[in-house]
Formats: sequence, structure tokens, C-alpha cells
Amino acid sequence: MEEKPKLIADLMLGRLARWLRLYGYDTIYGVKDDDEILKIAESEGRIVLTRDEDLAKRAENVILIHSNTFEEQIKQLREEGFKFEELFPPNARCPKCNGLIREVEKEEIIEKVPQRVYEKYDEFYVCTQCGQIYWPGRQWREVVKIDKKLREANE
Repeated sequence: MEEKPKLIADLMLGRLARWLRLYGYDTIYGVKDDDEILKIAESEGRIVLTRDEDLAKRAENVILIHSNTFEEQIKQLREEGFKFEELFPPNARCPKCNGLIREVEKEEIIEKVPQRVYEKYDEFYVCTQCGQIYWPGRQWREVVKIDKKLREANE
């Protein structure tokens, strides 16, 4: 499988950064200082994603995101050659912290989720970095709907 590029997104691209993580892209987000973004990008070989033209001019490896809408941002990245096939574990990264997500046995999370969730679902995942637990509930279904809409819009 082709290795995905590592990314760092500026603060204007929070939603895009979270979705890139869900699609398995190692994406740093939350760095406030442009100089720090550039330093991290250079030292870790990351592509800078930005809406800021001044930052884009200063970056070596950069994609200037033209649109403010999430759907158009995804479309632009597709045109740049990004692939968006692998939504969710085991390929996804944590949308909150960018950590790797692994599947866990149901028994491992019995004390960490509401009882009704534990009883209703058999599939659980946990972020190896922040400990966030995921399961195929309502939010998961919403993400799948948005993903389907994105795919249909880009066919």
C-alpha cells in the first residue's frame, strides 16, 4: 500500500484536519505560530495545508487550500492526488489527537463506556494516545453519511 503523506494544517483548517485523520492521514493540527508550523513541517517532512497565502509563500512543501467549504477542500485534495478510501479503523487516526486507533476486546472497556452502549455494541476501538473510545453509534453513522455524500459529489 502506498504511504500517505504526513501533514500539518493551520488553524483555519480544523474540520479538514479531523477528517484527514479519520481517513488515516497523520495530520498535526493546533499549532498557533506560523514559524513553528514551518519548523515542524521541515523537520518531519510534512506538507503544510493552509488557507493563508503569506504562510504558503514561506513554506517549502505546501498546498494552499482555496475554498472555505469542507466539501471543496476535499475535492481540491482529491485533485492533488489524495486518496479517501479508508475511513475508520484500523486505518483511521484519532480525530481528536492524531493518535493511532486499535480495536479492543469489549471486556477492556466495560468500565469506560455507558452500560447501554456496552450492551448494544460489540465493536470498540481506542486511541492508543489519548484513550478516546469509539464505537459504531450515532456519531459514527453521521460520519458515514457525510463520507457517502463526499464520494457522490466527487464521482
